[in-house]
Amino acid sequence: MNKSKIKKVGQEVIKLESIALAKLSKSLDKDFIKAVELISKQNGKIIVSGVGKSGNIAGKIAASFTSTGIPAIYLNPVDASHGDMGIIEKNDVLIILSNSGETHELADLINFSKKKKIIIISITSSKKSLLSKNSDIGLVLPPHSEADKLQTIPTTSTTMSLALGDALCCSVLSLRKFDKKSFSELHPGGKIGKKLKTLNEIMDIDIPIIQSNSSIIDAVLMMTEKKYGCVVVLDRNKEIKGIITDGDLRRSIEKIDMKKKATNIMKSRPIVATSDLLISSAIVLMNKHSITSLIVARQNKPIGIVNIKKCLEND
Repeated sequence: MNKSKIKKVGQEVIKLESIALAKLSKSLDKDFIKAVELISKQNGKIIVSGVGKSGNIAGKIAASFTSTGIPAIYLNPVDASHGDMGIIEKNDVLIILSNSGETHELADLINFSKKKKIIIISITSSKKSLLSKNSDIGLVLPPHSEADKLQTIPTTSTTMSLALGDALCCSVLSLRKFDKKSFSELHPGGKIGKKLKTLNEIMDIDIPIIQSNSSIIDAVLMMTEKKYGCVVVLDRNKEIKGIITDGDLRRSIEKIDMKKKATNIMKSRPIVATSDLLISSAIVLMNKHSITSLIVARQNKPIGIVNIKKCLEND
């Protein structure tokens, strides 16, 4: 097989699966809405189960729910049949994935859940399957073909199942008002968590500040003491009036009287940020305006300061 043929096969697979995903999007109906509302109100945990490739997808769906603050676990149905049924408790919601809906390894899990009155949400390709008929909510994948040349390897079906699981998870989050701060709290050690850190978590509250009637020499002394390369000038209401940077001093040093007011070389309308600004966004902001320190303010009153080096260390 030549290189162009290899590329063509890959493109055909992606095209076929993308068409299937478009069909899936259009197929979402009242049962999907019902499933989202049910999961968002549940007081127990989400248990996601499946066999083989469906099991792999089930594991990822469970991980997505857990990482967004909804307790969820993957339960292997074979293990469930050999002692792990005890994981299932009252108020739990069971999501079962099976393309055919006839996987015999699921029988014990379905029977146990029905006896315990556990709500079952199924994801299958057949509304008439055993699994669908025994589910409280049946989410059915639209007609599709697997993407391999034999049309037998779980490809399109697993892609749609994964996408449907993502749709459930994200839709539930929209109801629960899960935000970036909540996500960061659940991922303190990961790269994603770091990316979601805000200035509030790293800012220095020991801000280099002078009053509007202070002299230029006062600004120099404060700048030297705090080592941020700038000082924030406040008005009588303790609001930000302007900023003086070491660059301003260097550019003005030959023509200024150090005893004059600092406001003579002050820049008004300095770049400021709120404490909930993401560190990554703060870096972009500082690079855009060619500054190395950023004032953090609330209602035009300074509450902190950060420099770009500290931001890069935490990005």
